[in-house]
Amino acid sequence: MPGSQAEQFGSQIKTMQPRKIEAIALFHPILEAMELPQVVNAVVPSAADIDLGRIVTLLVLNRLLAPQPLYHVHTWLSGTVLPEVLKIPVDKVYDNRLGRALDRLHPYWGEVWARVVTRAIEVYALDLNVLHWDITSLYFEGAYTDSALITYGYSRDHRPDCKQLNLEADVTHDGYVPLLYQPLPGNTADICRPIPHLQHLLQFLRRPELADRQLRPILVSDCKMVTAEAVAACHHHQLYYLGPLPNGTAATRVLRSVGSEELARHPLAYRPKRIKPHDPHFEPYQGVWRPFTVETPERRFTDRALVVWSAGKHRLDAQKRKTHLKRLLDKLAGIQAKLNTRRYKKRHYVEQRLISVQQGNQAKGLVDIQLAGQDEALQLFFHINHDRLARAQMLDGRYALATNAEHLDASTALTLFKGQDGVEKRFRHTKGPLQVRPLFVRSDARLEGLVAITLLALLVGAILERACRQRGLASTTTRLVREFASLQAVDVIWNDGSQQRQLATVSSEQQQILTALDWPSPEQYAVSAT
Repeated sequence: MPGSQAEQFGSQIKTMQPRKIEAIALFHPILEAMELPQVVNAVVPSAADIDLGRIVTLLVLNRLLAPQPLYHVHTWLSGTVLPEVLKIPVDKVYDNRLGRALDRLHPYWGEVWARVVTRAIEVYALDLNVLHWDITSLYFEGAYTDSALITYGYSRDHRPDCKQLNLEADVTHDGYVPLLYQPLPGNTADICRPIPHLQHLLQFLRRPELADRQLRPILVSDCKMVTAEAVAACHHHQLYYLGPLPNGTAATRVLRSVGSEELARHPLAYRPKRIKPHDPHFEPYQGVWRPFTVETPERRFTDRALVVWSAGKHRLDAQKRKTHLKRLLDKLAGIQAKLNTRRYKKRHYVEQRLISVQQGNQAKGLVDIQLAGQDEALQLFFHINHDRLARAQMLDGRYALATNAEHLDASTALTLFKGQDGVEKRFRHTKGPLQVRPLFVRSDARLEGLVAITLLALLVGAILERACRQRGLASTTTRLVREFASLQAVDVIWNDGSQQRQLATVSSEQQQILTALDWPSPEQYAVSAT
């Protein structure tokens, strides 16, 4: 009895090899829309058999899907559909070639980035009216003894054992899409960056591609932006700023200028995302505007500060003070119990101990301390100064947001500032992929290239998330990559040596996402392997 048709068909197949498509189907359309390879090749023309545009596209997709050292890229590439999609032979992708591409691109990353981002602004209608500026750190594993960028510094990642570089970035408020970035040495102090950053931002905003937009963005940041020099620069260049007043006499004066009753009469509409609508336990934020003055040797500016009260911060401030106060009183009681014994017989030693237990304790100004008597006859008296305690308690839950944006109402100002937290969340994606060893990246030129590739990947991921949200899909890049992990093509190799690539089954969830985004069918990635 002759075999079934399926058996006859199967007998003609020599082997079947899966090829990963995965989230290439999500990311590649964005790279095509931004014309990444064309931009790279226009800025840095190449006569090589594999142009730099395709290499950059390959590296960006690798960062998004399987970030790893350069010498592993060809192994990953061989298991995907990208050799045919990008027309890049696997045997021509090796770490030295990729490294040389980063070397060649090094002087041009600024222009490549600017052209790609301005293209993204046009294609995806990115809103530049509100920008968030922040500085983060990226730590590296390895010695990096010859690097001018990778060095020890204040680690925001709590990895003081590792060298790092700092990354300064601007992102949009809508979707936290990266707009500008600047790699900095790992020991760069934040306070020295406001003016250079403003110059970098202004240079970008003056590009011909943005000439018809008449941009005057609100620049949201933390307190490092609210210095006299930076505020004056914002006024001079007609930029808006928004950020908290730094701790100090001026900030305290503004905070004390508003009474609790006045604050209570001005609830704000802002609600944190974690708070459910109609939550009966939620205490609204409160906010009142006050004028504040900034002076430079040349000019004096009078702007506004929003005095904000938060119930959550009020509880936190009170609890922190209680903890510090108890710690200080316990230590003072311990010294008191040891007076006139052993080393505590000496006044000089006790004075040094009193200085030591107060050092770094935020409650030290709330306790009156008196040491009386001479050696071997010492007396220690201490008590809480209730007047100073009441003045400190008045400031619980308060902070001041300064701005020169006259058109902002109180609720909008607070909402924009609260968006600052999204910047660090966005840049958490850059932390893991940049943990590379000197063996893989041997020079600062290649380090900066790796940062550029990673920021391009972050740009693509942010645009994808924004597009999903605009279409009612609440998905992160990580979740989307996981959802599309099963998408693949299959290479069917026949007994006669011929080869055919077929798209495997697309799940209903994958198809729903692609349809909602209006992205192309993944069939286009089942390019013939012959």
